[in-house]
Amino acid sequence: MLNCPVKDYGASGDGIHMDTHAVQAAIDACAQNGGGRVTLEGGRFLCGMIQLKSGVELHLERDAVLLGSTNGLDFPEIRSDFWRVEYAPRFNCRCFIYAENCEGIAITGHGAIDCQGEAYIEPLPPEQVCLGLWPCRRRRFPEGFDDEGSRGLTESQRSLCSLSPARVVLFMGCRDVLIEDVCMRNQPAGWSYWISDCENVHFHRARIDAPLCYPNNDGIHINCSRDVTVSDCSIRCGDDGIVVRAYSAPLKAPKPSERVTVSNCNIVSHSAGIRVGWYNDGVIQNCAFSNLTITDSSTGISVYLPDTPLNGRGSDEGIEDTNIQNLSFSGILMDRIYNEPVLVRVFERNRCEGVRDLFFSGIHARSVHMPVLCGREDCRLQNTFFTDCHFTQIRRDQIPDQENGPYSSDNQYSLMPCFRCVDNLVLQGTVFHVL
Repeated sequence: MLNCPVKDYGASGDGIHMDTHAVQAAIDACAQNGGGRVTLEGGRFLCGMIQLKSGVELHLERDAVLLGSTNGLDFPEIRSDFWRVEYAPRFNCRCFIYAENCEGIAITGHGAIDCQGEAYIEPLPPEQVCLGLWPCRRRRFPEGFDDEGSRGLTESQRSLCSLSPARVVLFMGCRDVLIEDVCMRNQPAGWSYWISDCENVHFHRARIDAPLCYPNNDGIHINCSRDVTVSDCSIRCGDDGIVVRAYSAPLKAPKPSERVTVSNCNIVSHSAGIRVGWYNDGVIQNCAFSNLTITDSSTGISVYLPDTPLNGRGSDEGIEDTNIQNLSFSGILMDRIYNEPVLVRVFERNRCEGVRDLFFSGIHARSVHMPVLCGREDCRLQNTFFTDCHFTQIRRDQIPDQENGPYSSDNQYSLMPCFRCVDNLVLQGTVFHVL
């Protein structure tokens, strides 16, 4: 295998001088010579946005850190004819590591990707923190800064924008992707991985250690992708741990999310451990989640289809009718969940065609609230099965204060599970132990 050490291309690895051009030169040379491995070792390599190419494995040795720049201008807006960048979530298509329409790419090794996220957040005023929000927010644009990507947005939409790279890793339209062993830490207020319209993607033994207090800090976000596995991973983040969506607005044609398998993972999240869907997604089907632990999180499993905004387009508002079917959740242990262990809800202004065939088995949860499943009169939940599940309600004060996130529960307990607009609900060997 061709090996291209980035120091051979002029990288200093001192964590002070920018190594973006050297790392990119190594990637380009590796791709031009048929592909192989680009190696980072023995240093802290300070970089802005870099772009992977087909056939290239970005390999971080144990003594290497790929260090994100603290200057947001080092992460320029992506320009592409391959996808509709104006529909990037959060009205922000900046990222740290980018690939589009690539084949056979990888990020591997026991080194770390450190995004220096503290440079992109600022504390909230105390009066806002007490309302139950995150204690900090994305740092806004400097006064008078003209951001090309946010031109034409409403003031409310623009308030979501910042110089923070909204994704650390963004792979769009790629095939045969491997993320293995690498640790991602100290993310900015943005998603760790956005895998969109990709096929044959594998996360294995990856670790995400994002600050719990940072907003919109998702772990692995799988969108409109097929044949994806996430196994033996450890995820700790301030927002949703693992997300499966079918938000096709950025794509030139709608694509489903299907055949996604998540297994043997540990998740801590100040939002949902597992979230499926959002507003106006397309088809999400044939996905399995098994052998997981979800602890110290707001919600365990969430199929949450919220209202679309009344004024203007939401930053990741879809363009299709949501159709979710054939999802399996098995062998999942939850503890110290400070809202619902299972939440399935369809709101009025969500374009939902249907949510059907949900299978829950071997779920053991300790949570402040009981499960809530609420369809809609014109979009009733169809065929929901709970087999050998045990839900135990715990008091709010049994969860340490330092673990409470922005969606932490108040002292209003759901004394019983809620099932509304649900057809063919089957409870077999399932116990609800309420206070």
